[in-house]
Amino acid sequence: MAPREGYSRSGYGRTSSLRRSRAEPEMTHHVLDPGNPEKLPRPISGIDAEAVYGSIEEEGPVEFSPTSPSKSPEARSVAREQNAARQFLWSSMDAVMLRPDSSHLPVPLSVVLTPFADSADFTSLPISDTGKEEPLRCPRCRCYANPHFKWSVRENRKFTCNMCGHSLDVPKTFLEDMERNAQTADADTHPELVFGSVDFTAAALLEEDLPGPFVPAVCFAVETSPQAIKRGFTAAALEALEKTLQAPHPLERAVYLVTFDEAVTFYVPGNRGRFRAVVMPDVDEPFVPVSPESLGVHMADPEGKEMFLQLLADLRSSFHTSPDSSPREESPFDPFHLEDCEVASSTVLRTGVQTLAALGGGDLVLFQATVPAVPDDSVPEDDDDVLSPKTPKTPRTPKTPITPLKKRKRTFLEEMHRSCCRSGVAVSAVTAPHDADASRLHWLPWRTGGDVLHLPNFPAAGQQIASQLQHWVHKMQASAYNCVVKLRCSKGLCCKSLLAPWPAAASAEDQSAFEVPRLSPDMSVTFTLLPEIEPDPEEEYLRSRERKSLAVQAAILYTNCKGERLLRTHTRSLSIVTSARQILNSINMAPLMATLVKQAVIIALDPTQNPKLPRDMLLESCLQILTTYRRRCVDLPNKQKLVTSKQLQLLPLYILAARKLLYAFVGCKEDKVQEEMLQRILRMPIHNIMIALYPRVYPLPATFPEGVDLPRHSPAAEEQVSRGAAPGYLVVNGLGMWYQAGAQGELREAAAELAERIREVLQPAPDWIPLAELPQLVQPALPEKVGQEAAPRRPKYGSRTPGASFGTPSVTKATSETSWPEKVLLSALFVEDSGVTEMSYPEWISFLQEQLVLRLTES
Repeated sequence: MAPREGYSRSGYGRTSSLRRSRAEPEMTHHVLDPGNPEKLPRPISGIDAEAVYGSIEEEGPVEFSPTSPSKSPEARSVAREQNAARQFLWSSMDAVMLRPDSSHLPVPLSVVLTPFADSADFTSLPISDTGKEEPLRCPRCRCYANPHFKWSVRENRKFTCNMCGHSLDVPKTFLEDMERNAQTADADTHPELVFGSVDFTAAALLEEDLPGPFVPAVCFAVETSPQAIKRGFTAAALEALEKTLQAPHPLERAVYLVTFDEAVTFYVPGNRGRFRAVVMPDVDEPFVPVSPESLGVHMADPEGKEMFLQLLADLRSSFHTSPDSSPREESPFDPFHLEDCEVASSTVLRTGVQTLAALGGGDLVLFQATVPAVPDDSVPEDDDDVLSPKTPKTPRTPKTPITPLKKRKRTFLEEMHRSCCRSGVAVSAVTAPHDADASRLHWLPWRTGGDVLHLPNFPAAGQQIASQLQHWVHKMQASAYNCVVKLRCSKGLCCKSLLAPWPAAASAEDQSAFEVPRLSPDMSVTFTLLPEIEPDPEEEYLRSRERKSLAVQAAILYTNCKGERLLRTHTRSLSIVTSARQILNSINMAPLMATLVKQAVIIALDPTQNPKLPRDMLLESCLQILTTYRRRCVDLPNKQKLVTSKQLQLLPLYILAARKLLYAFVGCKEDKVQEEMLQRILRMPIHNIMIALYPRVYPLPATFPEGVDLPRHSPAAEEQVSRGAAPGYLVVNGLGMWYQAGAQGELREAAAELAERIREVLQPAPDWIPLAELPQLVQPALPEKVGQEAAPRRPKYGSRTPGASFGTPSVTKATSETSWPEKVLLSALFVEDSGVTEMSYPEWISFLQEQLVLRLTES
């Protein structure tokens, strides 16, 4: 039989090039003209999750094979179900090239994982009940069964793993279920073979050191030192707890209360509907003085809830002090200055973790008003540490002395982090120190999946405590605890790094696994991947033609707030292509920008990792991507134009916005506020990052068309706010909201109403978004003309943006002094204008165009 055309050595090159040309889709080029600012591309979609991740009909994988026919709507629906939704697992590219040319592509390959975007207790994901058996998985690569498993062609009654190609035996009960459905997957019996995201019952996967799944609890620890009482912080914290527990959607779990000053006080419920106080004064060797099971009450019990609220009210009345009261004079009965004693912060942290660990994990919420007294000394080495050299005391012990390994002792916070990971305890902190550093107490919440609310200007910002606490409680109800996460890749891919506030597991050399006490719906992590480049001889290419896709799978072992131990998997496939054009055509802008921003945040948090500044790293990445696109995909003789594809047309604007946003954080004079915001960005989901990059401007009063959640937004330009037709405007970037309403009180009420609607649309969100008044904008002054110049012309976009000639901006005169932080804030909000930190959008396009010409000329 004659060989088929295209597989013979003589005709291989010609036929493959024809097939590659048919495989590569036509790319529509977009020219960015800075001379026409109105025509520059801008985001036009909404800010809700569906607008960012796309509708469910758009989530099907893109086929790049020239021989594959176009899919019917039914086939596209099946392919969509076989991949995890973008809100759970989204890659920066939908395709991978396993050729040496791919090593020179500047686009980072990454996946952004938000495992509980729909909450850990939501019932939208199907569940596979495996009973006491372990879920079906490949014995070689250890990945779990997924819709991309296929029946083995060579061996009957065996599956072929889509990750490594291994043929695995199928259990007898599994085969019986499959034979009942004519060898097809049944969504009711085995949903793991139908859907890309699924939950498994994990009774067979319980760790030996865990006594069993428990319902997570919450422990509130409030500081009652004289300083905290004087400033009104103690009363404000107790009042916020009362409002939170009386909210329409209360906490449905057991709660505990602890107060601390120089000692720690536990409150134990009694038989007569009242609590009794048990004091633990030993701060050197802290312990829990009562049984943890006897502490606290369950919020689902009406009597217990009423008793707990009465306890909060009694404590608040006893600790209430007017903020305007003058400091008390030194008492003659305090000769030892006990009021200035050190607060037992480390003691309450240790005992709180011990209490929750005995109950099976949960949340520890600290309310701290003074400088945390966390010890700097190291803790003693543990005998069960794997790094500790242990010489067996047997006759086989060699006589040659073994030099023990030198191991760095853990600090107190590192030891507490280890205890939290083992017991599933997440620490959150509300801190309000006066001219003091509270960053050491923030270190633990960022690494345990907790939250941080820093109020350096308390009591002015005391109103935020109740709102933030209610938001935290809502997240607790939807969070997963005691989480162990592992990312597995197909043969041809490998994990390169983990971008998260917490470190990777010590056993994962490729940083593909980690352990964290809690994961809430708003938390995401990013894994950067690296294709394993294959040699490119003709035989190798022919052998790999049947391999059309790769896959990544995230497996999460967790406990939900009902105490159920489950295993969740998210699987997504990536197509294999053969040209850089196809790679650039498969870019997903949202996860790509999330990856670039988080890489810049990592550099800002640890400058020793990269000698470049974060803003310079973003600029270099943008120039490399645009240069590669121009060289590989555009065949135009004129190099003086900035040409992009449809997928990359918003890249320049997002890079400019990211540089302005990072300057607002990195350029902050308060280092601790800077670190807090950077850590928040590092674990932020994609839809929150995208609105932070390009804020939205909404008119006030807002008009809602029928069937629309939010009004139509305007460009992020200062001119829209200062000279728009609406009486007022609301600017939102996901981190905050600012309104400009002048002296009209009804517009302030309209801004508050619209802000509440925006908070609902942006869920899941990391924090409750506060509403503040927008700083006064700078009014432009008309430039003075000399000679025969024409009449003055107002800039087209923004009061700080130059005209089409890109000359020097007009001199501005402020009606009132605007501070430097307010100018930086305005620059980050109005990203299209020429602010104090960066140039305007049209000027930025001109700058990129000049840099692109230089690089193309040098090559």
